[in-house]
Formats: sequence, C-alpha cells, structure tokens
Amino acid sequence: MRAALFIASLACLSPALPTPSIAQETQNQFMDRCTMALARTVGLQSYAEGACAEQWPKITRANQMVDAILSLFVAGTPSALDPADVQARASMIRWRSPTEGRLADLNVEVTRSPTVRTIFNWSASGEPVPFDPVEALRVRGAQVDPIGCSAYGAGETNSVWRVEAPGHVPFALSVYRREAPTASALSHITVSADAERNIPTLGDLRAAEPDRDWMEACPQ
Repeated sequence: MRAALFIASLACLSPALPTPSIAQETQNQFMDRCTMALARTVGLQSYAEGACAEQWPKITRANQMVDAILSLFVAGTPSALDPADVQARASMIRWRSPTEGRLADLNVEVTRSPTVRTIFNWSASGEPVPFDPVEALRVRGAQVDPIGCSAYGAGETNSVWRVEAPGHVPFALSVYRREAPTASALSHITVSADAERNIPTLGDLRAAEPDRDWMEACPQ
C-alpha cells in the first residue's frame, strides 16, 4: 500500500487535430526510474523492484484512458469545448448517449458542473485499483505536478494534478481512488479532466472545500 501511494504521488465543430507523437518510456526505462526513486524512500532495492513491476500493468491498462484525455488538449484545440466537442474528439469512447459512454471497462461521463468535465469511473469489490493515469502520463513524457491532495485515511485519496504533455496545452487532472481494505469492500477510481482548461491552485481547492484538509501532496 505504501508503494502504491508513493507511485501514485509520482459555431461549427472543427475536425479533431492529429495528436503529435510523444516520446514514451519503455518498460525497462520506467523500471529504472521507478526503482531508483522508490528505493531511496523505502531503503530496499528488492522491494522497490517488485513494487514497480506490479505498477507497470496499471500504467499500460490506463493507456486508453490517457489517449481519450489527451485528445481534448491537443495544441490548437479550441478551449471552449462543450459535451458535443468532447464526443467528437474522444472518438475512441463508445458513446451511448450525449453524456455517457464506455471505454473498455471504464464508464465515461461528460458533465457541465459548472465547467465541462470528462469523467472516467471504475469500481469492483475486493480488487486493487488497476489504473495509474498519473504514471501513464509521465511514461509518455508529460510533466505531472501535484496541486493538492485530500486524504481520507489509508488507501483513499483525492488528488489534483497539473499536466503538461508534449504537443498539448496544460490541463488539470483529478484522481479519486479508494483501495478496498477488505475482500468484500469496494475499490474505486474516478479520473476527471476539465475540458475548459481551468487549472486550480491549492488555495482554490481549499476555498471550494474548506471542510477538507487539502495538502500540497498525498502522503507517502
């Protein structure tokens, strides 16, 4: 769990613009980077190697979600996207209605509350959360920096990140995750991106939800 929390901290519609290619880390490159960083924290090389090896499938499984998110922020894309724009640009999602869709085993929703947000949800009983979109973005060469984190206890956090990916405009990514503490409990992850490019500060998060203990980064 400690390793998972650590890694985790690491008018007319214009046609969608092609996504520029992004230099992507190989599995070996990720393992080197992850193991070095984690070993400095836990002090055990073998433990770090095992934890990072377990993390790689979560990164690859998040790739489709990351593709959909990045499609909304290609450089040159208009900033005033509405739900119809999101559907047109994120064409890899199987849209079932103007506001709901499916991407592999993720439920997808587009809301306007009050800004346009694209939201990806997954949940299951007793299973570990199988996605790590933050590290999946870093593997693709994106700079992903924490804006704020609210922790609810061991294994449950709500974090907000500033993302700057090559060939894309900066955007904010929110990740709520809850790891099931028991086999009968529910694991859950909700990942959302503000399609209108609003990027909050830590002060904004604290002002919007003063009852939550917003910190600069999630505990490791």
